[in-house]
Amino acid sequence: MPRVSVLIAAYNSADFLSATLESVVSQTYSDWEVVLADDASSDDTVAIAESFGERIRVLRRETNSGRPAVSRALALEHAQGELVAFLDADDMWLPEYLATMTTLFDESSSHMGNVGVVACDARLMLPDGRIAQRTYGDEAGFCDEVSIESLLRSNPIYTSALVPRRVIEQAGGLATELKGTDDHDLWLRIVELGYRVVFTRTPLAVYRLRATSLSADVGEMAVQAQAVYRRALARGRLTKRQRRIAARELRLQEAVERLERLDSARRSGRLPLADGLRAVPQLARVAAENADRVPSALRMLAKDRRPYAQALAEREPDPVARAGR
Repeated sequence: MPRVSVLIAAYNSADFLSATLESVVSQTYSDWEVVLADDASSDDTVAIAESFGERIRVLRRETNSGRPAVSRALALEHAQGELVAFLDADDMWLPEYLATMTTLFDESSSHMGNVGVVACDARLMLPDGRIAQRTYGDEAGFCDEVSIESLLRSNPIYTSALVPRRVIEQAGGLATELKGTDDHDLWLRIVELGYRVVFTRTPLAVYRLRATSLSADVGEMAVQAQAVYRRALARGRLTKRQRRIAARELRLQEAVERLERLDSARRSGRLPLADGLRAVPQLARVAAENADRVPSALRMLAKDRRPYAQALAEREPDPVARAGR
């Protein structure tokens, strides 16, 4: 029985899956299995996965759910490993990912116990294939000590984390109703149970940025983030201070969704003045509560409507200029 089960949720991933699976096969640590759950792809995703042989177990859903968490949950049901490592179908691991992450889990468990999540940094691959100078941690923010409060404010944990399977089960499994924020929800529930998050700032993975990814849809991600905060408040485990933080972040995400809708209407010339006026009290309160975030939000809405991946690519120095040519 393998120690680590690598869970991959795939849907029409043929363009990237070979590189993803090759990065697992190339690991310096060999005690692993891959459980790939395909969400009824219409391309060659399944054929590519099966071409890698018996170490890649392929499960196929007959109908498309549209939510990666559904496929991850299916893969988890069939996982045999003590530890679970999540890997998106278009991301990659560096060869030492599993060796480093399992060692960090073992050493941290021995020294302080109660380790629920082992997280790492990741390099960012731009849409043109270049590796950005900034990492996932540079963009999302590093957090040396993860608490419920810090997780309520943001999610600094790159999705390709290592987690004991028993901890996922104790936390209630994966939230299959969420889309794109199920990892944040899981980390919160794990930390709520008293487990620790252990970080290494070493980039051990490659996060592929794509303009068409779910995270590029600001309005939809705000809707999904709201669900995370509502679930956290409904569980009843938060302290009074933590509930205040969750409620504030919920209001912020509601405002982001509303701003995105209003701005979309404005750009299409369909924004009734009354809709804008009705939004003022809500937006004023959120602006007062999040004064440090307002300038960047206004800049984005005013002039920077490019997908994040494109914006980051354009900030990167030209590779020829960087080489001094």
